[in-house]
Amino acid sequence: MASVTRRSLLKGALAAGAAVAGGSVLGSCGQAPNFNRGVKKTLNFWAFTDSRIAWQKKAFELYKKEKNPDFEINWLILPFTQMHDQLLITAQAGSGGPDMADVEISQFPRYIKGDVLFVDLAAKLKQMGEWDNLYHPSATDPWTWRGRTYGIGNELNACLLSYRWDVWKKAKVDTNISTWEHFAEEAKRFHRDTGSYLIDQAYLDWSQWWMQTLQQRGGFFHPNGHPALDTPEGVRTLTWMQNAMKAGWSTLRPTGQSYNVALSQGKIASLIGPSWQFSGYVQQNIPETKGKWHLMPFPRWEADSGARTATWGGTGVTVLKTGKYAEEARDFVLFAHTSARALLDDFEIRQVWPTYKPAFADKRLSQPLPFFDNQRVGALIHQVSPEIPTAYMSPYWPETTSTFVRVGLTPPMQNLRMSPRSALTAAQRESADTISFVTA
Repeated sequence: MASVTRRSLLKGALAAGAAVAGGSVLGSCGQAPNFNRGVKKTLNFWAFTDSRIAWQKKAFELYKKEKNPDFEINWLILPFTQMHDQLLITAQAGSGGPDMADVEISQFPRYIKGDVLFVDLAAKLKQMGEWDNLYHPSATDPWTWRGRTYGIGNELNACLLSYRWDVWKKAKVDTNISTWEHFAEEAKRFHRDTGSYLIDQAYLDWSQWWMQTLQQRGGFFHPNGHPALDTPEGVRTLTWMQNAMKAGWSTLRPTGQSYNVALSQGKIASLIGPSWQFSGYVQQNIPETKGKWHLMPFPRWEADSGARTATWGGTGVTVLKTGKYAEEARDFVLFAHTSARALLDDFEIRQVWPTYKPAFADKRLSQPLPFFDNQRVGALIHQVSPEIPTAYMSPYWPETTSTFVRVGLTPPMQNLRMSPRSALTAAQRESADTISFVTA
Protein backbone atom coordinates (compact mmCIF):
# COMPACT_ATOMS: atom_id res chain seq x y z
CA MET A 1 0.00 0.00 0.00
CA ALA A 2 1.26 3.48 -0.86
CA SER A 3 2.24 5.57 2.15
CA VAL A 4 0.10 8.59 3.05
CA THR A 5 1.94 11.73 4.15
CA ARG A 6 0.65 14.53 6.37
CA ARG A 7 0.98 16.96 3.45
CA SER A 8 -1.10 14.75 1.15
CA LEU A 9 -3.76 14.42 3.81
CA LEU A 10 -3.89 18.20 4.19
CA LYS A 11 -4.16 18.64 0.45
CA GLY A 12 -6.99 16.15 0.34
CA ALA A 13 -8.81 17.87 3.20
CA LEU A 14 -8.45 21.22 1.47
CA ALA A 15 -9.79 19.89 -1.82
CA ALA A 16 -12.71 18.19 -0.11
CA GLY A 17 -13.56 21.25 1.97
CA ALA A 18 -13.37 23.56 -0.99
CA ALA A 19 -15.53 21.23 -3.05
CA VAL A 20 -18.20 21.08 -0.39
CA ALA A 21 -18.09 24.81 0.21
CA GLY A 22 -18.01 25.64 -3.46
CA GLY A 23 -20.88 23.31 -4.25
CA SER A 24 -23.12 24.73 -1.55
CA VAL A 25 -22.34 28.34 -2.41
CA LEU A 26 -22.62 27.93 -6.16
CA GLY A 27 -25.89 26.14 -5.69
CA SER A 28 -27.30 28.92 -3.52
CA CYS A 29 -26.04 31.69 -5.81
CA GLY A 30 -27.20 30.02 -9.01
CA GLN A 31 -23.79 30.29 -10.67
CA ALA A 32 -22.70 27.90 -13.38
CA PRO A 33 -19.79 25.47 -12.80
CA ASN A 34 -16.42 26.52 -14.09
CA PHE A 35 -16.54 24.24 -17.16
CA ASN A 36 -19.49 26.23 -18.52
CA ARG A 37 -17.66 29.55 -18.39
CA GLY A 38 -16.06 29.45 -21.82
CA VAL A 39 -12.38 29.70 -22.58
CA LYS A 40 -11.46 32.46 -20.13
CA LYS A 41 -9.49 31.67 -17.02
CA THR A 42 -11.44 31.60 -13.77
CA LEU A 43 -10.05 33.08 -10.55
CA ASN A 44 -11.59 32.10 -7.24
CA PHE A 45 -12.37 34.63 -4.50
CA TRP A 46 -13.30 33.45 -1.00
CA ALA A 47 -15.25 35.72 1.35
CA PHE A 48 -17.38 35.31 4.48
CA THR A 49 -20.17 37.82 3.85
CA ASP A 50 -22.23 39.09 0.92
CA SER A 51 -21.78 42.71 2.00
CA ARG A 52 -18.00 42.49 1.72
CA ILE A 53 -18.00 41.38 -1.92
CA ALA A 54 -20.89 43.45 -3.26
CA TRP A 55 -18.62 46.40 -4.03
CA GLN A 56 -15.83 44.15 -5.29
CA LYS A 57 -18.17 42.58 -7.83
CA LYS A 58 -18.97 46.08 -9.10
CA ALA A 59 -15.24 46.88 -9.09
CA PHE A 60 -14.64 43.86 -11.30
CA GLU A 61 -17.24 45.03 -13.79
CA LEU A 62 -15.38 48.35 -13.92
CA TYR A 63 -12.07 46.49 -14.24
CA LYS A 64 -13.39 44.54 -17.21
CA LYS A 65 -14.46 47.73 -18.97
CA GLU A 66 -11.11 49.45 -18.38
CA LYS A 67 -8.63 46.55 -18.61
CA ASN A 68 -10.39 43.84 -20.65
CA PRO A 69 -8.83 41.00 -18.62
CA ASP A 70 -8.69 37.43 -19.89
CA PHE A 71 -10.39 36.00 -16.78
CA GLU A 72 -13.60 35.86 -14.81
CA ILE A 73 -14.00 35.62 -11.03
CA ASN A 74 -15.88 32.91 -9.17
CA TRP A 75 -17.16 34.41 -5.89
CA LEU A 76 -17.53 31.94 -3.01
CA ILE A 77 -19.13 32.90 0.29
CA LEU A 78 -18.29 30.60 3.20
CA PRO A 79 -19.05 30.75 6.93
CA PHE A 80 -16.53 32.93 8.76
CA THR A 81 -14.77 30.18 10.73
CA GLN A 82 -14.86 27.64 7.91
CA MET A 83 -13.33 30.03 5.40
CA HIS A 84 -10.44 31.02 7.64
CA ASP A 85 -9.87 27.38 8.64
CA GLN A 86 -9.73 26.31 4.99
CA LEU A 87 -7.12 28.99 4.35
CA LEU A 88 -5.05 27.62 7.22
CA ILE A 89 -5.20 24.15 5.66
CA THR A 90 -3.99 25.73 2.43
CA ALA A 91 -1.05 27.26 4.27
CA GLN A 92 -0.17 23.93 5.88
CA ALA A 93 -0.53 21.98 2.65
CA GLY A 94 1.45 24.47 0.60
CA SER A 95 -0.89 24.31 -2.38
CA GLY A 96 -4.49 24.76 -3.45
CA GLY A 97 -7.02 27.26 -2.16
CA PRO A 98 -8.43 30.34 -3.89
CA ASP A 99 -6.60 33.06 -5.78
CA MET A 100 -7.94 35.82 -3.49
CA ALA A 101 -9.51 35.82 -0.05
CA ASP A 102 -10.88 38.22 2.55
CA VAL A 103 -8.97 37.92 5.83
CA GLU A 104 -10.32 39.55 8.99
CA ILE A 105 -7.72 41.35 11.07
CA SER A 106 -7.86 39.06 14.13
CA GLN A 107 -7.47 35.98 11.89
CA PHE A 108 -4.42 37.21 9.99
CA PRO A 109 -1.86 36.19 12.65
CA ARG A 110 -2.78 32.53 12.07
CA TYR A 111 -1.07 32.67 8.69
CA ILE A 112 2.25 34.32 9.57
CA LYS A 113 3.60 31.65 11.92
CA GLY A 114 6.15 30.26 9.50
CA ASP A 115 6.01 30.47 5.72
CA VAL A 116 3.46 33.12 4.74
CA LEU A 117 0.68 32.04 2.41
CA PHE A 118 0.13 35.43 0.79
CA VAL A 119 1.76 37.58 -1.89
CA ASP A 120 3.56 40.76 -0.77
CA LEU A 121 1.65 43.70 -2.27
CA ALA A 122 3.93 46.57 -1.27
CA ALA A 123 6.32 46.50 -4.24
CA LYS A 124 3.52 46.63 -6.80
CA LEU A 125 1.74 49.44 -4.95
CA LYS A 126 4.95 51.46 -4.97
CA GLN A 127 5.53 50.68 -8.64
CA MET A 128 2.02 51.96 -9.37
CA GLY A 129 2.80 55.17 -7.47
CA GLU A 130 -0.06 54.48 -5.05
CA TRP A 131 1.74 53.62 -1.82
CA ASP A 132 1.62 57.17 -0.45
CA ASN A 133 -2.03 57.53 -1.44
CA LEU A 134 -3.17 55.16 1.30
CA TYR A 135 -3.99 55.67 4.98
CA HIS A 136 -1.73 52.81 6.02
CA PRO A 137 -2.88 52.15 9.60
CA SER A 138 -6.21 50.98 8.16
CA ALA A 139 -5.15 50.02 4.61
CA THR A 140 -2.04 47.90 5.14
CA ASP A 141 -0.68 47.84 8.73
CA PRO A 142 -3.08 45.13 9.97
CA TRP A 143 -1.75 42.78 7.26
CA THR A 144 1.91 43.76 7.47
CA TRP A 145 4.58 41.62 9.07
CA ARG A 146 8.36 42.03 9.00
CA GLY A 147 8.22 44.77 6.41
CA ARG A 148 5.99 42.94 3.95
CA THR A 149 2.36 43.77 3.23
CA TYR A 150 0.19 40.69 2.69
CA GLY A 151 -3.24 42.30 2.39
CA ILE A 152 -5.03 45.56 1.72
CA GLY A 153 -8.19 46.98 3.26
CA ASN A 154 -10.55 49.60 1.90
CA GLU A 155 -12.28 50.43 5.20
CA LEU A 156 -10.93 53.61 6.82
CA ASN A 157 -11.52 52.70 10.45
CA ALA A 158 -10.67 56.09 11.92
CA CYS A 159 -12.11 56.17 15.45
CA LEU A 160 -14.23 59.04 16.73
CA LEU A 161 -16.22 59.92 19.83
CA SER A 162 -19.92 59.61 19.01
CA TYR A 163 -22.27 61.33 21.43
CA ARG A 164 -25.97 61.97 21.98
CA TRP A 165 -26.04 65.68 21.26
CA ASP A 166 -29.63 65.99 22.50
CA VAL A 167 -28.68 64.54 25.90
CA TRP A 168 -25.45 66.54 26.10
CA LYS A 169 -27.23 69.76 25.19
CA LYS A 170 -29.95 69.29 27.78
CA ALA A 171 -27.33 68.65 30.48
CA LYS A 172 -25.15 71.54 29.23
CA VAL A 173 -22.11 69.32 28.63
CA ASP A 174 -19.20 71.20 27.10
CA THR A 175 -18.73 69.97 23.51
CA ASN A 176 -15.31 71.64 23.22
CA ILE A 177 -13.62 68.89 25.21
CA SER A 178 -9.88 68.98 24.66
CA THR A 179 -8.40 66.23 26.87
CA TRP A 180 -9.51 63.02 28.58
CA GLU A 181 -9.00 64.82 31.90
CA HIS A 182 -11.43 67.49 30.72
CA PHE A 183 -13.82 64.73 29.63
CA ALA A 184 -13.68 63.19 33.12
CA GLU A 185 -14.58 66.52 34.73
CA GLU A 186 -17.59 66.90 32.44
CA ALA A 187 -18.59 63.29 33.10
CA LYS A 188 -18.48 63.81 36.87
CA ARG A 189 -20.81 66.79 36.64
CA PHE A 190 -23.09 65.01 34.16
CA HIS A 191 -23.47 62.03 36.48
CA ARG A 192 -24.05 64.25 39.50
CA ASP A 193 -26.78 66.21 37.70
CA THR A 194 -28.52 63.38 35.81
CA GLY A 195 -27.58 60.05 37.41
CA SER A 196 -26.53 58.86 33.93
CA TYR A 197 -23.10 58.24 32.47
CA LEU A 198 -21.25 60.14 29.78
CA ILE A 199 -19.45 56.92 28.80
CA ASP A 200 -19.17 53.33 30.02
CA GLN A 201 -16.07 51.16 30.43
CA ALA A 202 -15.50 48.09 28.25
CA TYR A 203 -14.01 45.49 30.58
CA LEU A 204 -14.81 42.13 28.95
CA ASP A 205 -13.08 42.89 25.66
CA TRP A 206 -10.03 44.89 24.66
CA SER A 207 -11.71 47.46 22.39
CA GLN A 208 -11.62 50.57 24.57
CA TRP A 209 -8.19 49.94 26.09
CA TRP A 210 -6.82 49.28 22.62
CA MET A 211 -8.16 52.51 21.09
CA GLN A 212 -7.11 54.78 23.93
CA THR A 213 -3.68 53.12 24.19
CA LEU A 214 -3.06 53.14 20.44
CA GLN A 215 -4.00 56.83 20.49
CA GLN A 216 -0.85 57.30 22.62
CA ARG A 217 1.17 55.18 20.14
CA GLY A 218 1.04 52.18 22.43
CA GLY A 219 -0.75 48.92 21.70
CA PHE A 220 -0.44 45.17 22.10
CA PHE A 221 2.96 44.78 20.46
CA HIS A 222 6.34 46.34 19.89
CA PRO A 223 7.49 46.63 16.24
CA ASN A 224 9.27 43.26 16.59
CA GLY A 225 6.01 41.50 17.49
CA HIS A 226 6.78 41.06 21.20
CA PRO A 227 3.99 41.87 23.71
CA ALA A 228 3.82 45.46 24.99
CA LEU A 229 1.03 45.26 27.56
CA ASP A 230 2.67 46.96 30.55
CA THR A 231 4.08 50.00 28.79
CA PRO A 232 3.47 53.46 30.31
CA GLU A 233 0.76 54.09 27.68
CA GLY A 234 -1.10 50.91 28.54
CA VAL A 235 -0.86 51.51 32.28
CA ARG A 236 -2.07 55.09 31.83
CA THR A 237 -5.16 53.96 29.91
CA LEU A 238 -6.14 51.24 32.37
CA THR A 239 -5.59 53.57 35.31
CA TRP A 240 -7.90 56.14 33.70
CA MET A 241 -10.55 53.48 33.14
CA GLN A 242 -10.31 52.20 36.71
CA ASN A 243 -10.33 55.70 38.20
CA ALA A 244 -13.56 56.39 36.32
CA MET A 245 -15.13 53.52 38.24
CA LYS A 246 -13.60 54.53 41.54
CA ALA A 247 -14.93 58.08 41.20
CA GLY A 248 -18.36 56.76 40.27
CA TRP A 249 -18.85 58.81 37.11
CA SER A 250 -18.72 55.76 34.82
CA THR A 251 -20.11 52.24 34.80
CA LEU A 252 -19.05 48.84 33.52
CA ARG A 253 -20.47 48.18 30.06
CA PRO A 254 -23.84 46.41 30.21
CA THR A 255 -24.05 43.14 28.35
CA GLY A 256 -26.40 42.14 25.55
CA GLN A 257 -29.48 44.17 24.79
CA SER A 258 -29.08 46.19 27.97
CA TYR A 259 -26.28 48.13 26.30
CA ASN A 260 -28.50 49.12 23.37
CA VAL A 261 -31.28 50.18 25.74
CA ALA A 262 -28.88 52.37 27.72
CA LEU A 263 -27.67 54.08 24.53
CA SER A 264 -31.22 54.49 23.24
CA GLN A 265 -32.40 56.09 26.49
CA GLY A 266 -29.32 58.28 26.87
CA LYS A 267 -28.34 56.56 30.11
CA ILE A 268 -24.97 56.07 28.46
CA ALA A 269 -24.54 59.16 26.32
CA SER A 270 -21.52 58.44 24.12
CA LEU A 271 -19.27 55.75 22.69
CA ILE A 272 -15.93 55.53 20.91
CA GLY A 273 -15.11 53.54 17.80
CA PRO A 274 -14.74 53.47 14.01
CA SER A 275 -17.50 53.94 11.44
CA TRP A 276 -18.68 50.33 11.57
CA GLN A 277 -19.38 50.97 15.26
CA PHE A 278 -20.77 54.52 15.43
CA SER A 279 -22.51 54.26 12.07
CA GLY A 280 -23.14 50.61 11.27
CA TYR A 281 -23.79 49.18 14.74
CA VAL A 282 -25.81 52.12 16.02
CA GLN A 283 -27.98 52.48 12.93
CA GLN A 284 -28.68 48.76 12.88
CA ASN A 285 -29.41 48.26 16.59
CA ILE A 286 -30.95 51.56 17.73
CA PRO A 287 -32.40 53.18 14.59
CA GLU A 288 -34.84 55.17 16.73
CA THR A 289 -31.94 57.46 17.68
CA LYS A 290 -31.61 58.79 14.12
CA GLY A 291 -30.67 62.48 14.13
CA LYS A 292 -29.61 62.43 17.79
CA TRP A 293 -25.91 61.72 17.27
CA HIS A 294 -22.92 63.97 16.64
CA LEU A 295 -19.25 63.07 16.29
CA MET A 296 -16.03 64.66 17.48
CA PRO A 297 -12.34 63.68 17.53
CA PHE A 298 -11.05 61.83 20.57
CA PRO A 299 -9.96 64.10 23.40
CA ARG A 300 -6.17 64.17 23.57
CA TRP A 301 -4.10 62.77 26.43
CA GLU A 302 -1.96 65.90 26.40
CA ALA A 303 -3.41 69.38 25.95
CA ASP A 304 -1.52 70.42 22.82
CA SER A 305 -0.15 67.23 21.32
CA GLY A 306 -0.95 63.67 20.42
CA ALA A 307 -3.39 61.89 18.13
CA ARG A 308 -7.11 62.56 18.23
CA THR A 309 -8.03 59.18 16.79
CA ALA A 310 -7.08 55.50 16.57
CA THR A 311 -8.11 52.52 14.46
CA TRP A 312 -9.94 49.30 15.27
CA GLY A 313 -10.92 46.31 13.16
CA GLY A 314 -11.00 45.68 9.46
CA THR A 315 -10.93 43.03 6.76
CA GLY A 316 -8.31 42.94 4.05
CA VAL A 317 -8.10 41.26 0.67
CA THR A 318 -5.18 38.88 0.23
CA VAL A 319 -3.66 37.19 -2.82
CA LEU A 320 -2.51 33.61 -2.33
CA LYS A 321 0.84 32.35 -3.54
CA THR A 322 -0.77 28.94 -4.00
CA GLY A 323 -3.43 30.19 -6.39
CA LYS A 324 -3.15 29.50 -10.13
CA TYR A 325 -3.27 33.15 -11.15
CA ALA A 326 -1.50 35.17 -8.48
CA GLU A 327 -0.38 37.96 -10.81
CA GLU A 328 -3.83 38.49 -12.29
CA ALA A 329 -5.39 38.38 -8.82
CA ARG A 330 -2.92 40.93 -7.45
CA ASP A 331 -3.55 43.36 -10.30
CA PHE A 332 -7.31 43.26 -9.81
CA VAL A 333 -7.14 43.57 -6.02
CA LEU A 334 -4.90 46.63 -6.21
CA PHE A 335 -7.04 48.19 -8.94
CA ALA A 336 -10.15 47.83 -6.76
CA HIS A 337 -8.44 49.47 -3.77
CA THR A 338 -6.95 52.36 -5.75
CA SER A 339 -9.95 53.23 -7.90
CA ALA A 340 -11.95 56.11 -6.46
CA ARG A 341 -14.94 55.11 -8.56
CA ALA A 342 -14.93 51.53 -7.25
CA LEU A 343 -14.51 52.66 -3.65
CA LEU A 344 -17.33 55.17 -3.93
CA ASP A 345 -19.58 52.26 -4.85
CA ASP A 346 -18.78 50.71 -1.46
CA PHE A 347 -19.60 54.00 0.24
CA GLU A 348 -22.99 53.95 -1.47
CA ILE A 349 -23.56 50.31 -0.46
CA ARG A 350 -22.21 50.21 3.11
CA GLN A 351 -21.35 53.82 4.02
CA VAL A 352 -17.70 52.80 4.29
CA TRP A 353 -15.17 55.61 3.98
CA PRO A 354 -12.16 54.48 1.92
CA THR A 355 -8.50 54.18 2.83
CA TYR A 356 -7.59 55.69 -0.56
CA LYS A 357 -6.85 59.40 -0.04
CA PRO A 358 -7.67 60.67 -3.55
CA ALA A 359 -11.24 59.37 -3.23
CA PHE A 360 -11.99 62.17 -0.76
CA ALA A 361 -11.94 64.65 -3.62
CA ASP A 362 -15.48 63.41 -4.32
CA LYS A 363 -18.01 65.51 -2.42
CA ARG A 364 -20.24 62.49 -1.78
CA LEU A 365 -17.87 61.32 0.95
CA SER A 366 -18.44 64.54 2.90
CA GLN A 367 -22.16 64.99 2.35
CA PRO A 368 -24.47 65.79 5.31
CA LEU A 369 -25.80 62.59 6.91
CA PRO A 370 -29.33 62.65 8.40
CA PHE A 371 -28.55 60.01 11.02
CA PHE A 372 -25.94 62.40 12.46
CA ASP A 373 -28.17 65.47 12.40
CA ASN A 374 -26.77 66.36 8.96
CA GLN A 375 -23.21 66.57 10.24
CA ARG A 376 -20.57 66.19 7.53
CA VAL A 377 -19.03 63.07 9.02
CA GLY A 378 -16.75 62.33 6.09
CA ALA A 379 -15.05 65.70 6.41
CA LEU A 380 -14.28 64.96 10.06
CA ILE A 381 -12.94 61.51 9.22
CA HIS A 382 -10.75 63.02 6.51
CA GLN A 383 -9.48 65.60 9.01
CA VAL A 384 -8.33 63.15 11.69
CA SER A 385 -7.21 60.20 9.53
CA PRO A 386 -3.64 61.47 9.01
CA GLU A 387 -3.23 61.20 12.79
CA ILE A 388 -4.03 57.46 13.05
CA PRO A 389 -1.01 55.88 14.75
CA THR A 390 0.72 52.79 13.40
CA ALA A 391 -0.54 49.52 14.86
CA TYR A 392 1.91 46.62 14.98
CA MET A 393 0.90 43.05 14.18
CA SER A 394 2.25 39.79 15.62
CA PRO A 395 1.78 36.06 14.97
CA TYR A 396 0.78 35.85 18.63
CA TRP A 397 -2.15 38.25 18.52
CA PRO A 398 -4.75 35.66 19.69
CA GLU A 399 -2.68 34.43 22.63
CA THR A 400 -1.70 37.93 23.72
CA THR A 401 -5.11 39.59 23.44
CA SER A 402 -6.92 36.77 25.27
CA THR A 403 -4.35 36.84 28.08
CA PHE A 404 -4.63 40.61 28.25
CA VAL A 405 -8.40 40.50 28.82
CA ARG A 406 -8.35 37.55 31.20
CA VAL A 407 -5.38 38.65 33.34
CA GLY A 408 -4.71 42.33 32.67
CA LEU A 409 -8.07 44.01 32.06
CA THR A 410 -11.11 42.33 33.59
CA PRO A 411 -9.69 41.65 37.10
CA PRO A 412 -8.67 45.25 37.96
CA MET A 413 -11.91 46.61 36.50
CA GLN A 414 -13.96 44.27 38.70
CA ASN A 415 -11.70 44.58 41.74
CA LEU A 416 -10.89 48.28 42.10
CA ARG A 417 -8.28 47.59 44.78
CA MET A 418 -6.10 45.77 42.25
CA SER A 419 -3.25 47.80 40.77
CA PRO A 420 -3.53 48.32 37.00
CA ARG A 421 0.24 48.17 36.71
CA SER A 422 0.51 44.85 38.54
CA ALA A 423 -2.33 43.36 36.47
CA LEU A 424 -0.70 44.38 33.21
CA THR A 425 2.69 43.17 34.38
CA ALA A 426 1.15 39.77 35.14
CA ALA A 427 -0.49 39.71 31.70
CA GLN A 428 2.79 40.70 30.06
CA ARG A 429 4.66 37.94 31.86
CA GLU A 430 2.09 35.27 30.99
CA SER A 431 1.96 36.37 27.34
CA ALA A 432 5.74 36.22 27.05
CA ASP A 433 5.80 32.79 28.70
CA THR A 434 3.10 31.51 26.34
CA ILE A 435 4.98 32.73 23.29
CA SER A 436 8.20 31.15 24.58
CA PHE A 437 6.37 27.86 25.08
CA VAL A 438 4.78 27.96 21.62
CA THR A 439 8.06 28.75 19.86
CA ALA A 440 10.24 26.38 21.91
